[in-house]
Amino acid sequence: MKLSNSKKTSTKGFTLIELLVVISIIATLGGLSYGPIMRHLETADVNKTVVVCKALTSSITLFETEYDSLPYTGASYPAADTSYVTSSKDFLDVLMGANNAAALAINDKGKEYFTADQAEGTKDGLVYTAGTLVSLLDKWGNPYKIRLDYDGDGIINATQITSAPAATGTAYKTDLHVSHAIAATPGKDTIFNDIKDAKSW
Repeated sequence: MKLSNSKKTSTKGFTLIELLVVISIIATLGGLSYGPIMRHLETADVNKTVVVCKALTSSITLFETEYDSLPYTGASYPAADTSYVTSSKDFLDVLMGANNAAALAINDKGKEYFTADQAEGTKDGLVYTAGTLVSLLDKWGNPYKIRLDYDGDGIINATQITSAPAATGTAYKTDLHVSHAIAATPGKDTIFNDIKDAKSW
């Protein structure tokens, strides 16, 4: 006769208190990491916008190399430094080689010097309505502001890139010695000249 020597195996589970302690630890760690993660994401957004600012100024340099003049809009070449805002598509049409009479009068080769991703809704890229380009907006829905050195003195007054009276904040440094064009956007807080700005210089 075979004797059975079976023992009852008991599995011990977590108690409610232990589970609550683990959940509270995870919640605390999550809360502590939330701030730094959000700051890193915001910095990444600003850096992405800086890339677009620099792409805009690079495209202006390429246009100038091709035509021996800066891109412009309207009937005549500006005599003084002038600013453009990318919520108006006219300047973008010139840089992007649009096939319309106004753009072709300035960029007669129809060459594309600038391009960007299409926006997600009305933010972060080129905004189209019914297949027609409307504007170029940053990650937060602001237009980019561009200022060009049309008088050819090699100096751009950066304070003029902010369009008063809407712009707030301290003025940028004046008299930037840069390559014929600057671009900037105020970032998430819409206030120029703070650490949240994105700019090409």
